Amino acid sequence: MNWLAIIFGKGWPQRIIILGAVILYIYLGFTKPEVAKEGINGAGKTFLNLFTLIFAALLISRAIGLLLPEETIYQWFGEETGVLGIIRGGLLGGVLQGGPYAVYPIIKSIYDKGAHISVVIAMLLGYGAIGLARIPYGFFFFEPKIIGLRVLLALPVPIIGGLLVYLFF
Repeated sequence: MNWLAIIFGKGWPQRIIILGAVILYIYLGFTKPEVAKEGINGAGKTFLNLFTLIFAALLISRAIGLLLPEETIYQWFGEETGVLGIIRGGLLGGVLQGGPYAVYPIIKSIYDKGAHISVVIAMLLGYGAIGLARIPYGFFFFEPKIIGLRVLLALPVPIIGGLLVYLFF
């Protein structure tokens, strides 16, 4: 196991976030040490509370990805499926449950097994725009008319995005 990659990240996007956090907390340590201490303690508690959940979600999503039959993925989401594959992908993305740590590995597995890039983009847009799991939560804050309009306006987003990618890639 490469401990440097674990501490500093495997790529520059991770390294930039980690470096930004380190710089922020060094600054807070000098200017507002109580805020720095509270932030570190709160983040540590949240991490410990979420660690097992995230690890379990990663295990489940990895198993799902490994169990998906390649032939089925290609039949439902391959390049030849065109608009129908994009619609399927957008709707699937919209109903997938969990955080990105669970959903992204599933979508990546579908891509690795033959889904067209346009379908993958539709899945990602569907997950972000439709977000079936967020609908019940939205009712705590908004009236049904607002939730209904959000979902209605979100439905074409993955399809339009997927079609644009299909046309240009």
